[in-house]
Amino acid sequence: MTTQGVSTAARLKRIREAFLKQLPAQLEALRTALDDFEEKPDFEHLQGLHRSIHTLRGGSASFGLKGVSAAAAVGEQLAKEAMYVEPLPAKRLVPQLRGQLAAIERAAAELECQEAADLQALDLVAASENAACREEKVVYLCEDDSFQRMALSTQIGCFGFRTMAFPDVEQLYQAVQNSPPDAIVMDMMFSGRPLAGADMVAKIQSERKAPIPAVFVSSVDDFSYRLSAVRAGSSAYFVKPVNAIDLCSVLTKLTTVEPPEPYRIMIVDDDAHLLELYSTILEGVGMVTRQINDPLLAMGSLQEFKPDLILTDMNMPGCNGMELAKTIRQSGDCVSIPIVFLSTETDTDLHRNAMRMGGDEFLTKPIKPEHLISAVAVRAERMKVLRSLMVRDSMTGLLNHTAIKAKLDGAIAENEGDLCFAMLDMDRFKEINDKYGHPTGDRVLVTLAKFLRTRLAKTDSIGRYGGEEFALILPGCDLAAARERLDQLRESFGAIQFPAGGESFQATFSCGVAALATHKKGDRLCAAADEALYEAKKLGRNRVEAGK
Repeated sequence: MTTQGVSTAARLKRIREAFLKQLPAQLEALRTALDDFEEKPDFEHLQGLHRSIHTLRGGSASFGLKGVSAAAAVGEQLAKEAMYVEPLPAKRLVPQLRGQLAAIERAAAELECQEAADLQALDLVAASENAACREEKVVYLCEDDSFQRMALSTQIGCFGFRTMAFPDVEQLYQAVQNSPPDAIVMDMMFSGRPLAGADMVAKIQSERKAPIPAVFVSSVDDFSYRLSAVRAGSSAYFVKPVNAIDLCSVLTKLTTVEPPEPYRIMIVDDDAHLLELYSTILEGVGMVTRQINDPLLAMGSLQEFKPDLILTDMNMPGCNGMELAKTIRQSGDCVSIPIVFLSTETDTDLHRNAMRMGGDEFLTKPIKPEHLISAVAVRAERMKVLRSLMVRDSMTGLLNHTAIKAKLDGAIAENEGDLCFAMLDMDRFKEINDKYGHPTGDRVLVTLAKFLRTRLAKTDSIGRYGGEEFALILPGCDLAAARERLDQLRESFGAIQFPAGGESFQATFSCGVAALATHKKGDRLCAAADEALYEAKKLGRNRVEAGK
């Protein structure tokens, strides 16, 4: 078992042991609640008694205490049925509940703290390996045509890859033995050997535990060649003349291994042990949780924590789950957040009512860890996709105008050092559309978006400001450094060849950049970058100007 697995297993064990240690106090509270009801047999005391039994049943079931849970379930049902009878059948109910309390105590007395937890979660916890990744990915290119080798190597380099080019397969093989690359781009045919490229990649992959992503290029668009590439372990196959933009897009996908943003789950339950249990199970598979022990405090955490899903108990003092869901749904920003109810309730009418109040699913306690993980993950992922659609530009996938402005406001609020804001605008974009067509113009914009995502740091933010205009947020970067970085981007992008029919063309952009240190506020920062962009256009385009 991995280190994280061991850590999670130990944590689960500690939670269960803590629950067992407090079980006598919980049983004493239940006895007191029953005594109070016997002394004053009204609805309020019966309701409190029912809640005590309900809490005991849910907790014991979740921690695998089957005997305690089964005895508590009978007592809970007796109390629940009595709540709908008038007048309250106290004389009949109290002896019945005393009998069930004795059964609960007998089951609890048989427990041992060292008993293995029947949570089934330990096998589900997978440790994520955080291997150190190089910022600059290395691509080995093997091509015997010197011109195509040089041209393709240059184009790949424009997208931020460090390329090493080899004229024959034997040289490539030796280089791989010395220092394996992040990806290989391999021609199929070499000096009369039609499948030399595929044969060499197959040899390389057969000698490795982990295969190297391999992309083949060939002048032959034939099924037998494609099949040979697949059998050698290809990830993609391009027919010459190679569209370098599509090739680099594939290379980016093959060499980018970024863990997805973890799901953010808010858990609301008045039982501290169950809170810890659910949190441990979900965190064990990489989710981030926020525990709320008092439902009255839930609303205050929504804006700050921004959960992808809310997991809430149904029966809680002060505010039950349905009331909480309805309150949340009446808040404009929280209408779409998935809400999943947890309860020992099996009443289908109650389930339907909970759904009408704004719930998305009703899970019955005890719930198996794999079911909990699955139910939460599916709905949290849907929420993340929905949020992404709301803040992303549909064509480029970048942040839209509203989102990048909000991102800038947040970056300024959190900033403790240098920060720059840049505006980019494609040069003579109308001419590109008029000469080559709007689909080609759109392709240029999409390529610029991919290019910027590939070349900029993970801490930078990129947005489509509107039309052919883009915005960049560069934290930790002073004006001189930002201008130098942007100028390098400008030069690299200007070297990319865009195919259009039987010819190709190059596109450029102009850029204006300004520093927060000079302009202090977001609106002035944006205005200064915009003015600098206008200056770059006025001075001849295809240049970077700094705001004053």
